[in-house]
Amino acid sequence: MSILARHNGGNRPRGTVSVVRQLPFVEFIELLEFSHLRFEMPKKGSTSTLVGSQEWLRQIEDDVAQPGSVYVCTTVDALRQAVLAPENAQLKIDMPSDSRVRLRALSQRRGPLASRPCVRVDLQALIRRVLVPASAPEHLFDLVKHVVMTRVWVEVARVSSPRI
Repeated sequence: MSILARHNGGNRPRGTVSVVRQLPFVEFIELLEFSHLRFEMPKKGSTSTLVGSQEWLRQIEDDVAQPGSVYVCTTVDALRQAVLAPENAQLKIDMPSDSRVRLRALSQRRGPLASRPCVRVDLQALIRRVLVPASAPEHLFDLVKHVVMTRVWVEVARVSSPRI
C-alpha cells in the first residue's frame, strides 16, 4: 500500500483516502436502523471539550478481525459530508498516523456528556461498501447482505486481505 499523501505537510488527510471502521454486528444494525455511529468515550476525568472520537483505519487488520463484526468502508470526503455534528459541537477529522484517520467531536461549551455519545449520519453519503470477515459464518454474510440491500444499495463482500 502506498504511503498516504498529506495536504501541505499537515496531518489533514486527503478526501479520496479510503478508510474502514470495524463495527460489532449490533452496532452495525444500529447504524443502518437509526443512522448513527457511536463514539468512543473520552477518558474518565477528562477536562477537555471532547465529546467523543472514532478511529477509522486505512486497512483491515486481519489479526483483530472478529467473525461477528462488519466493516464499513468509506472515504474521508464521504465521512466529512455524511457525519452531522452534535448540537453545540464541531467535528474535526485528522490523521494521527499514516494508518489511521480520527474523527472527533469537540463541544463548544462544557457540560454533562451524553451517556453514550454518537453522531448522526447520512447513510447514503457514508457507506461505500460493506465487508464481512472471511471467517464469518455464511448465514451472517447473507443476513448482512440482505439488511444492507434494504437500506443502502452498496456492495457487500467477504474480506480476504487487509486492503480495502
